[in-house]
Amino acid sequence: MARPLHYEKFYKEMASLINEVAPGREIKLVVNEWNTTLPLPRQHSMESALYAARLMNVFERSDTVAMTAVSDLVNGWSGGVIQASRHDVFVTPTYLVNELYAQRLGSERLQTIVESPTFNTSLEGSDVPYLDVVASRAAGGKLIFVKCVNTDPDHDLRTSINIAGTSVAATGTIETVNGATLFSANTFSTPHAVSLHKGQIKTGTSFIVSLPRHSVSVITLKVGK
Repeated sequence: MARPLHYEKFYKEMASLINEVAPGREIKLVVNEWNTTLPLPRQHSMESALYAARLMNVFERSDTVAMTAVSDLVNGWSGGVIQASRHDVFVTPTYLVNELYAQRLGSERLQTIVESPTFNTSLEGSDVPYLDVVASRAAGGKLIFVKCVNTDPDHDLRTSINIAGTSVAATGTIETVNGATLFSANTFSTPHAVSLHKGQIKTGTSFIVSLPRHSVSVITLKVGK
């Protein structure tokens, strides 16, 4: 749950290196294959989807990463986000997160300030935030997308969201990818153990939303005049 933040630091180091060896050139990175390498069934579980969502938040925050692609699309290896047999097909939680993020991709990144409970790790250091957030505005400025990843395996996060610099409509939508447990996995026999749920919420320039434990949510806000 913390490892994607390692790559956030790495991409900043890469940007510094590019500026050092090729000053004045707009050289970007393409991350053309990424995924977890967890054993089955964890590879097709909510656990992998949380990693994927936090990593995609890292990509969105980066000024250096211009394009990314998950590996693989169909089968290929156990990490294929679409799994097909001769008789059936299912999509993995990582697929659901990719699809949701692709449909809610703004053209302009917005500044975010996040306060969150934290956890400690053996590899990535201490005081790692459970909550990871990135926000963007759609082309034309009519919609704001707030992507929220709650990596806490045990607790919902009752979260206060405050918008500065614009007005927001009184209602919005929230779309959440989640399963009953962190290790809920989609399979041929349980293709919807992890699924996407969509609902309406009260919004505005200041509102409160509950982000379920081990979940990925995208809040869509309508910008006022």
